[in-house]
Amino acid sequence: MNSVYSPIPELNLLREFNDQFGTHSYADGFELLDYDDKNELKGWLQDPKNPSRAEFFDQLIPFARATGSGSGYALWRFDDRADLADLPVVFLGDEGDVWVHARNLRELLRLLPVERDVAYEDEDLDELFPARQEYLMWLERNFGLTPPDEDEEAAIGKAAMCAFGPRFATWLARFTNEGVIDDMVKLLDG
Repeated sequence: MNSVYSPIPELNLLREFNDQFGTHSYADGFELLDYDDKNELKGWLQDPKNPSRAEFFDQLIPFARATGSGSGYALWRFDDRADLADLPVVFLGDEGDVWVHARNLRELLRLLPVERDVAYEDEDLDELFPARQEYLMWLERNFGLTPPDEDEEAAIGKAAMCAFGPRFATWLARFTNEGVIDDMVKLLDG
């Protein structure tokens, strides 16, 4: 790797893996993007005259697409902690849906190779994603982590929403419409 991708060691390791095996080869819809490219937040606060725009963009660090349709992942910089990998990972949907997906980057890394989509119910994930097994070995080798089972996957999502969802919803309410906030409240109640 010739240049540093980001100030986050975990993301730099993932970029090296991604460069070796290719985008979409280990996780459905996941694609690393240019680190902290604010253009990836297009569709959110499009009015350049919005006085809150700078704060909104300063506190979100986009780094990956979450789906093939344009939804993304961003780190939410809600405080000034030095370890950016310890920030919560938020999902920003291309249709306006948002939630806190993981409490930190390592939790997200565990979730990436897991696909519970009904569309893949009868599919062999290793055939669909040819580098999936390499990713699982990479995850174990670099971080001592394994993917969660179905119950643990749900627990990770619930823990992330419980830990950061109310605060994220309150923060987000300053920038966007009530419908997004109502959807997040439903996720918290669910």
